[in-house]
Amino acid sequence: MVWAGSSARLDELAKDLGAERRNFDLGKIPKFLAPLKYLVCFLMTQVFLFSRKPTVVYCQNPPILAPLACIPYCAITGRRLVIDHHNVWSMKTFGASALSGALKAMEHLADRTAFLNTVPHDYWRAVISGEFSGRVLTIHDYVERNPFSRNEILRRRVASSGLIGMAASLSFQERVEIEAMGVEKVQGVTLAMTGPPERLGNRLTRLGNLRRVKFLGYLPKTEYEELKASCDFGLNITDEPFTVNHTLFEYAAAALPIISTRSKEIEGVFGDSILYVEESDAGAVAEKVTKFAQDPSSLAEYRERISRRFEELTVSAEHERALLRSLLRDS
Repeated sequence: MVWAGSSARLDELAKDLGAERRNFDLGKIPKFLAPLKYLVCFLMTQVFLFSRKPTVVYCQNPPILAPLACIPYCAITGRRLVIDHHNVWSMKTFGASALSGALKAMEHLADRTAFLNTVPHDYWRAVISGEFSGRVLTIHDYVERNPFSRNEILRRRVASSGLIGMAASLSFQERVEIEAMGVEKVQGVTLAMTGPPERLGNRLTRLGNLRRVKFLGYLPKTEYEELKASCDFGLNITDEPFTVNHTLFEYAAAALPIISTRSKEIEGVFGDSILYVEESDAGAVAEKVTKFAQDPSSLAEYRERISRRFEELTVSAEHERALLRSLLRDS
């Protein structure tokens, strides 16, 4: 369960566990109506849980109000609550504000009440284990191997020649301007960028006439998967803290060499299989893209590195999910 329009991570976990999926979301509403939105989601959650009577409730945080809304059902029926912490709201979103303290108290209550907490990387595991003393299991994101092969017809729709990079953006903290301007500096490279037009269109338009960037909008899933299989590398420049973007796992599943911002969270998962950018600026991005454009052996090396890492992630994902299934069976 998630109080949002979608969650790729929970989609994958539900598939692995054979679980029913539910999204509760009222779409975009004015901020001053947020309390009403959460009240409606709370009521929808109660109706769903007490009518469906699940044996285990697996709910994603944030918002922390979602797992808190599951506590009454679990307390009354004796069922287990499992919380998946996509991030820790009090730290990532609100910093050291007074609101952060209130959120931390709610997170503490939820984490201590839960039968199990799951997190997407070991940094959040250390936070949950240390600050909230909850029972925590790391379940890394995982994407199955991309089933498509390189499609030359699709490539020609993006560029007639040269290398094609890919950038897929959903978060406002992903630095699409830096990605675009970095590639714009490199001759013989085109950047295929995807994402919601309402979020990205204006940001790219403000950059003026971009000759080497092609914005494709939000693609249907099959076309999106084909595009990844047909590109030469993936680009991930972000200022989002404490996060390992889901697109990195998608690139790995498509055997795409990756150029990415360096962070301890990303490096903790992908190690040296990624070509890292030390500074999030267009010049640094252009330098790494130029390395791939002018040195085919480097591109081949990082394709081999990410392919090896994908195989390792596949093995660890199987182990993590088997352990999760075992814990939930025992519950």
